[in-house]
Amino acid sequence: MVAEYAGNGAYGLRHPSLLRSGATASDQHRRLPGDELVPHPNWQPTRAETIRAPAAAVWPWLVQLGYGRGGYYGDLPWWRGERGRGPAASADRILPQFQRLDLGDVLLDGSGCDATHGAWTVRVVEPGGSLVLFSSRTLDGREVDPRAEPKPRLFFDCSWAFVLVPTGEAVTRLLVRGRLRMVPGWALRGAGFLTLGDTVMQRAMLRGIRQWAEQAPHQHTAATGAFR
Repeated sequence: MVAEYAGNGAYGLRHPSLLRSGATASDQHRRLPGDELVPHPNWQPTRAETIRAPAAAVWPWLVQLGYGRGGYYGDLPWWRGERGRGPAASADRILPQFQRLDLGDVLLDGSGCDATHGAWTVRVVEPGGSLVLFSSRTLDGREVDPRAEPKPRLFFDCSWAFVLVPTGEAVTRLLVRGRLRMVPGWALRGAGFLTLGDTVMQRAMLRGIRQWAEQAPHQHTAATGAFR
């Protein structure tokens, strides 16, 4: 995780368009589903993308997020290199077998991850409206059991909300918010490369979601099998 985010951050410094949030002041201050999952964050980035498609056309791309599912849609060079190569690839079509999520379902970050490492748990799912994921983990991706004592010396709680806001008959504002509570809080000051890398990753993801959701309606047809 650390090396990946550092690489993302370095790439963003060479491509400043990937460092913009796209969020307005109103976007940043409005209350979103899932905010209550991390009540006292010490970092709260909100990103946004305007998509020229109705919310119903954007939702299928969100609900199939996750490694081994639809992927994360980023178009960074190292992500593009994986496009079309097995489960690490991002889907370029709607996958019917991944069009349902339930509370408690687990989405994985990538290869080698499982429910105990690099995992997100679905905490809010409102079809056509919002999807909120949650993870409590150490910097190396190990999931932290909230009931376990003692807690690790360094870990963070994080919610990841995807919210669709219709702004016109066929225009949708996609808001993506992370709320992170680093423990201890001072550790966040030394993790600037992580926050920078996260910004680049999420900007690339939003750009990918917009690209596919804006495709002509006939390209929103259901696929018959898993993406290859």
